Amino acid sequence: MKSSSRAGRFKKKLVSDAALRLEGPRILERLAPLEKLYALGNLSAPDFTAAYVITYLSHRFPTTWPGATRELQRVPGIPWRELPFSFEEKVERRLKGLETLPEILANFALRSTPLAVNRALLNWHQGRYPLELMFRIPRPQEVLRQQTQGRRCVTAITDARVSSYILGERDALSFTMHDLIHADHFYFDNHCYEGQLGFYGLMERTLGYFDLSHEKFAAEFEYVISDMNAYAIHLLKCLKSAMVFYFGDEYFQRWTTNLRPPEALFVLNTPSYAPQTMDAEILDWLSTFRSPVPESVGARPLSS
Repeated sequence: MKSSSRAGRFKKKLVSDAALRLEGPRILERLAPLEKLYALGNLSAPDFTAAYVITYLSHRFPTTWPGATRELQRVPGIPWRELPFSFEEKVERRLKGLETLPEILANFALRSTPLAVNRALLNWHQGRYPLELMFRIPRPQEVLRQQTQGRRCVTAITDARVSSYILGERDALSFTMHDLIHADHFYFDNHCYEGQLGFYGLMERTLGYFDLSHEKFAAEFEYVISDMNAYAIHLLKCLKSAMVFYFGDEYFQRWTTNLRPPEALFVLNTPSYAPQTMDAEILDWLSTFRSPVPESVGARPLSS
């Protein structure tokens, strides 16, 4: 999917355990004035999140965080010089000529940052991605409910947890970038977005059917409903595979009772499945579970 296009390498743990413990207090110190601006309503949610990402990057890569330049784009927004940043002189020179915070995102391939992060932040700023900033980690069912409504959350950690791995697997910057990448996967391709809306609507409608007392199945199920954001047919393939693997085909068959699925669903994940025709049949079926969502969703192009 093109929405996963990236500039630089991205992985779960961007820095070591020891480095996190050292940088944590300094990061919190630099984030404090940004938090105050946000609390006072002087900084929007997308601008706070952009400043959050840049604060981390400018700490870790003081002279090189802006990365490669792109073709100059003018984007209205809050002047970056009015924000409590502390940049190296070399970086100040590179930013000369740029006026707003969104222009930094539009004109630089930030170091070690996937392109999807820039794109998600810019489209959020422009009102095309209806995201919700959180300072906590929502439960999978809460994320499912948001996605059913055409929304997604972005979590920014601003407390002592910045000094350790979040949920044992990601540092705080990686956690926020992960959410932004998923937002881009959700919204970037409109056809894919609409299919996901149908899939998540189906999941919310049938949520009570699934046996989440089975720990391994629950882990796969929660991943599918809250942390995958892919083509709806792929989501269904993963769901069906988990259902059949852990509980058998009869469990899957019972789930479809009263859902009136097309025959294509029953041959999904088999050699008989013909995606050229059957994808459309399943997507049409999924569309019946879609809830009304904002019509303004759509990605703003960002060149690589």
